[in-house]
Amino acid sequence: MKRANEMLQKKYPGEVQIKYIGGSEAIPTRDQPEALRAGTVDMYYGTAAYYAGIAPAANTVKLSQLTSQEEKDVGADAIYDEIHRNLLNSTYLGALGSQVPFQLYTKEKVATVEQIKGLRIRSSAMYLDFLKALGANPVVTKPGDIYQALERGVVDGFMWPLDSIRPWGWHEVSKFVVGPSFYKVSHPLLMYAKTWDKLPKHVQEVLMEALRLEVIAIDARTVEDIKNEYKLLQEAGMEIIKFSPADEKKYLDMAYEEGWKGQLKMESDFTSKLRKLISK
Repeated sequence: MKRANEMLQKKYPGEVQIKYIGGSEAIPTRDQPEALRAGTVDMYYGTAAYYAGIAPAANTVKLSQLTSQEEKDVGADAIYDEIHRNLLNSTYLGALGSQVPFQLYTKEKVATVEQIKGLRIRSSAMYLDFLKALGANPVVTKPGDIYQALERGVVDGFMWPLDSIRPWGWHEVSKFVVGPSFYKVSHPLLMYAKTWDKLPKHVQEVLMEALRLEVIAIDARTVEDIKNEYKLLQEAGMEIIKFSPADEKKYLDMAYEEGWKGQLKMESDFTSKLRKLISK
């Protein structure tokens, strides 16, 4: 937002200004997508998982194996825009911070895919099907309960984005970072369609250029942050476990196959098109 405002004020002073009204303190997190759909707010930046019930195909962005720019180049953004206009009364500007992957963390050493079978792994809807396919026993808990669940032995591990387990302190009660990373955190930037459509074309162009520059900056920073995060977890006492090449392929194939299967059950038309575009 800061970059967009600065660019707008420099090129077209006083014409348009973006005002940040806050996050969950202004509107409860789960209510934000509905606020956008109703036109209560003009913009939304957050995970597609929070409105997957309204627009299931929008959540396929977690399964993308492309960068944000590549998604735009292959035409995926145009499909996401159609989805959001149809179901959320919004236009899809793009995704930010989309290169942070998910990872499995355990208390005991897990050296093969086979050894995941029978483990009690804290889960969310995002990777529930994947865990079941691995033969694990998914345990659904709130994020705030994960520390205690690990500490008390209620779960043997959990899945979570790589960049945010240390703030929760979960590295204190788990010992291993297991296997390859998978999926990705992705936060779409949306604008209420009527607001976007009435903006002058030159303002739209500045906003899209600001987004493009921000994506480049964030993606470059994220690559370094990921490398650093593995290092920080090791310094905190965690061990990085790599699978054999065969097991790594098996694990990743299962992750994406089950992920897409789950998405196709909820919506098949847009999902089938997107799978062809954003898979490798």
